[in-house]
Amino acid sequence: MIKPLRSFYGRLSLLFLLLVILLAASTLFIAFQAAGHLFDEVEQELNRKYASSLAVELQPFVTDEIQTDMIMDRIQYMMVLNPMVEIYLISGTGEVLAYFTGPGDMVKRHQIDMVPVKTFVFGQNSELIRGDDPRTTDQVKPFSAAPLKIAGKQGFVYVILRGRNFDRSLGMIRSSYYIRSGLISFLLALAVTLIAGFSLFSLLTSRLRKLGKSVKGFEEGDYGNRVEVKGADEIAGLGRAFNDMARSVEESIEQRNDLITNISHDLRSPLTSIRGNIETVLLKDALSAEEQKTYLESALKSVSAFQKLVEQLFELSKLESRDIKINREIFIPAELAQDIILKYKLQAEKKDIELKLNHSERNSPFSGDIALLERALSNLLENAINYTGEGGIVCLTLEEKTGKLFISVSDTGQGIPPEEAERVFERFYRGDKSRDRRISGTGLGLSITREIVELHRGTINLETSGNRGTTFIIELPL
Repeated sequence: MIKPLRSFYGRLSLLFLLLVILLAASTLFIAFQAAGHLFDEVEQELNRKYASSLAVELQPFVTDEIQTDMIMDRIQYMMVLNPMVEIYLISGTGEVLAYFTGPGDMVKRHQIDMVPVKTFVFGQNSELIRGDDPRTTDQVKPFSAAPLKIAGKQGFVYVILRGRNFDRSLGMIRSSYYIRSGLISFLLALAVTLIAGFSLFSLLTSRLRKLGKSVKGFEEGDYGNRVEVKGADEIAGLGRAFNDMARSVEESIEQRNDLITNISHDLRSPLTSIRGNIETVLLKDALSAEEQKTYLESALKSVSAFQKLVEQLFELSKLESRDIKINREIFIPAELAQDIILKYKLQAEKKDIELKLNHSERNSPFSGDIALLERALSNLLENAINYTGEGGIVCLTLEEKTGKLFISVSDTGQGIPPEEAERVFERFYRGDKSRDRRISGTGLGLSITREIVELHRGTINLETSGNRGTTFIIELPL
């Protein structure tokens, strides 16, 4: 049982939930801030001339000195009509000279920053400007201001448009309406988003769960297990990659089983022959020296075949793992081909087979491992002689074209059926027609040849008509 937070779906869902909550909280915060900014801007725009009207009313009472009682009587009706405002008289340097606020309210800041005030009064900017709130030490609020001569000096009427009464009212409303409506909107949006998100995640991760189930089945030995692939996204690509890997592994297992079967078959024959010959020599005391020699020679022949098979297996293993270094040297391919023809001339003459060597006048030097390439060509030539009947022809041809060296070995033998042509380079594959032991071989020669050619960055291909000979073509870069 997978714990929820340990599953990919659980962790993805938790991350999504946290992101939704963070996004919702950020959205609410931004919305409240934007609403506050809008309210301040509207309030200031509606009351932009408020201080100017107030300055006209108050000017007679501040010409020589500030007549607080007379000012209070004059502005009392204004504060009744708009109890949210707070009125201050400030000097040109921002000092609070007098204030008219609600009862019991104390001024905590006696010096006002004059930059916002002068910007409001003398500037042409119609955007929101906030100024210092004298009843706090750190808050700024929308205001209205106008110039006023106070005792013969330049002063200002400074009106805070959203005073302490407004803060109290706003606090009550915010604690009820804002929070309630915001919370409802948040929970509704959260529920809809989570339902849609979790459903989508479940749909997406279900494909991953199916893929995980297939991988688990493959791990437990169900090598035929495959994933149903739909779409063209990353998960579909992962499914296709798994199917390709599973198919490759399954083929490798089949090849391994075939390899074990073939090795067992090819090792059993020489071992059986060796044991039979030795047992015959040991059990039959009356054997003549000539008969003993015959049995021992037969046993030695089987040992040689056994040794050849082991050596070829070891060689093929090194070539396939690329655990071998190419000893490159410069040589003429035509000269190497001539040596190989001479090497198999006697074997061909025994079967009345004509060996031919064709090469162009151009004999460009080639850089490669002579020993390995000789081994590859010898395998091809030996196969051609083995599967060509008496009176046939085996031809080794060298040709240079477009910066490449083409080496072909063709014969007039019995050919290879088209359905077997693609398998001839497999290890131990010899075709049904060659399973009788009159034709010696391990079935590894062509596999070794292909590895040698590929080690030289070349390719090898087969051309066959099915019953009228075979041609192997090697293509090597010069």
